[in-house]
Amino acid sequence: MVSVDTNVVVRLLVGDDPAQTRKAERAFLAHARNDGVYVSLVVLAEVGWVLSSAYEWDRATLHARISQLIRTRGIVVEELELVQRALDDFHQGKADFSDYLILGKARESGGPLLTFDRKLSRETDARLL
Repeated sequence: MVSVDTNVVVRLLVGDDPAQTRKAERAFLAHARNDGVYVSLVVLAEVGWVLSSAYEWDRATLHARISQLIRTRGIVVEELELVQRALDDFHQGKADFSDYLILGKARESGGPLLTFDRKLSRETDARLL
């Protein structure tokens, strides 16, 4: 199984650099059909941030495209259940996708998440400092 970096996933989802997009697509298809493509939590957090800040994708588009990515055959996602919960929370909430990943990890640790983020602090198990 191979792992992909944030920039590879962004090329796959955005397609703004034709040469890199073709390389990413070929590599992705070859490995997805055979040994699989691993996507880590860190990569997903960065993808969410890059697509919302640099590419200005709206929440609905970001939610739809990441949901589609993690359901793609041949993709192995680190902590898939946590990612799916974070996507669901992101879809219904106000904070960033990466914030919901962080909150999900905090919940798994058994304690509240302390934050300066006002939007995130409105979520269950998050506390504003």
